Amino acid sequence: MAMRFWITKNGEVPIREQLVRQVVLGILSEDLPAGHKLPSVRALARRHQIHSNTVSAAYHDLLQQGWLELQRGSGLYVRPPHSSADRQGGLDALLTTLLRSARSQGYEPSDVLQRLEHLVRPRTYERILVVEPEPAMREILQAEISEYLGVLVAGVAEPDFLDDSQAAHTLVVALPTRAAKVRRGLPRDALCIALRLRSAGQSLEGQTRPGPEVVISIVSRSPEIHQWMRAMLIAVGLAPESLCEINAASPGWQDRIGRGMLVVTDVVASRELPAGCLAKVFRVIADSSLAELKQFCRA
Repeated sequence: MAMRFWITKNGEVPIREQLVRQVVLGILSEDLPAGHKLPSVRALARRHQIHSNTVSAAYHDLLQQGWLELQRGSGLYVRPPHSSADRQGGLDALLTTLLRSARSQGYEPSDVLQRLEHLVRPRTYERILVVEPEPAMREILQAEISEYLGVLVAGVAEPDFLDDSQAAHTLVVALPTRAAKVRRGLPRDALCIALRLRSAGQSLEGQTRPGPEVVISIVSRSPEIHQWMRAMLIAVGLAPESLCEINAASPGWQDRIGRGMLVVTDVVASRELPAGCLAKVFRVIADSSLAELKQFCRA
């Protein structure tokens, strides 16, 4: 499936950053698989009537961050998660490849060693701590994990208060874009898992494509959820003009949901929708990621 970009030229987020965020979201949700070729700078600029320098700068950012790789004479491709270089056989070569691949994704050698230790000597945790600076997103992540697991799930903006004694019983989780920073602020013995994101296909599975006359409302308190939902809906072929954004933090937002309107919302805002509302709940965390957490919290 070719990813479609949606560009807001009069919004608060610069176009360059919009492109970067949408590509990263596509890669994290696996809608842009490893080896996928991105449109050329000229083609993307012409398609969306934006300056080619803006597209070039966004691609440069993605190259610098390790999301893309340049194949000379061919173009830009989504970078594979594992490098095939230096396969010499033997344990040392395998570990060297592992460390290089982990470094390309932002993991330090100490992070790899810590995770290997937990894999070799698994332990169970009494609670999960969601570290997320945006309050609305934090509440959504807590709600999704709580629905799936029977353990205590807490949330904080920063893990500053977590000490060594707490770390032994607390599994820390964060979004993939935040996990590296969170790890740097944790005690040595703490384990932090990056949550994998649900793809557009998974999020909209089982949903019949609405007709062109149907208005789709995106309802959430989280600005990031609004952006993700819009990007995903457009990526699967829905027209931008059919989408209406409603901030669930504003008073009386339920009154803006009209009859016959399809609502795409998060797990928290869905609890406050008007009765009889046709809604599709967008879930952030991939099923595989929730299953991984369950293994760590199994009694």
